[in-house]
Amino acid sequence: MTSLQVSEKNEKSLTEIIVVIVLVALLMASFIFYFFKQQGQITRAGFESIAQVFSARVTGIRAQWFMDSQPDVVNLKSNQVQPDGGRVLKVQVNKSGWVDTNNEALSCQIIWQYVMEAPLLYMKEPVGAVLVEYESQVEPYCQYSLSSGEYFTYHRNNGKVSEVKLAY
Repeated sequence: MTSLQVSEKNEKSLTEIIVVIVLVALLMASFIFYFFKQQGQITRAGFESIAQVFSARVTGIRAQWFMDSQPDVVNLKSNQVQPDGGRVLKVQVNKSGWVDTNNEALSCQIIWQYVMEAPLLYMKEPVGAVLVEYESQVEPYCQYSLSSGEYFTYHRNNGKVSEVKLAY
């Protein structure tokens, strides 16, 4: 090959490389754009799934309460090692069999730990857990929320878990 042919071939391959890099950059930019455009919907769908899992586990704990002849504490097998070194999670329930606790200061956080066996986190974002009480309200309830405004509630007296709602 002559030096002219070699330089033309190098120019062609350099041009091809630049075109490929530009196409890859455009595809990445469009993916990132659509991801951030849909991020709110993705977050909401995931949090709805968390609420459904919470509801299913609360119902499962109550079913175990019925099968165990309605004790004050339901013993469940856990995937995690508990503070006593065993793998049995002791879940406090109220007289109706719904997950509850006697600790009023951190009751909603403790209920989350009983039910989910996980920290109050969703996609590396903290989940807020507050006990909502009104003067006219008979029973207080727990509200679990994200900083983006999505939340669901858990009524300790009847075990009802609400759908995910938007606070704003």
